[in-house]
Amino acid sequence: MVLRLKAGDERAFEELVTQYQERVHRVAWRILRDDESAEDAAQEAFIKVYRHIGRFEGRSSLYTWIYRITVNIALNKLKRDRFRQMLPLGDIARPERRPEFDPARMAQSSEITERITQAVATLPEKQRAVFTLKFYEGLSHNEIADIVGCSEGTSKANYFHAVRKLRRLLEDLR
Repeated sequence: MVLRLKAGDERAFEELVTQYQERVHRVAWRILRDDESAEDAAQEAFIKVYRHIGRFEGRSSLYTWIYRITVNIALNKLKRDRFRQMLPLGDIARPERRPEFDPARMAQSSEITERITQAVATLPEKQRAVFTLKFYEGLSHNEIADIVGCSEGTSKANYFHAVRKLRRLLEDLR
């Protein structure tokens, strides 16, 4: 696919967007917590991929390179907009609407979600980014290091510190 993209094959670009669109949007949304901003970030990421595919050297996977672009764009948007919150753990903030849900349970879940959201929002930016990529996306620390632009050890340390802070902030939920 990379060779086709570098050759300017529009179908390859369409395939790339189709293959990664949902994941790119999800990562941006989890960092920005705003649908419109996440959509803008995802579009900007694909535009950068299209314009700069010639710079892709293949030292990481294409997937990792796209995620790195997306995370950088989202983090820059956070800095620019001074919007410092992220998605709560998992997709709890978007519960499925099924009739078997108990309203009392839903209310309690909503309160827990809000607490988690507040706790994650207190993490420093790098820790939030690493936490999101590891916890939500299931990426390896090696992949995260490539995306965030740090060493694998730094990625592990950031994740460790993020989890420790979240446990401390949320210990009463256990």
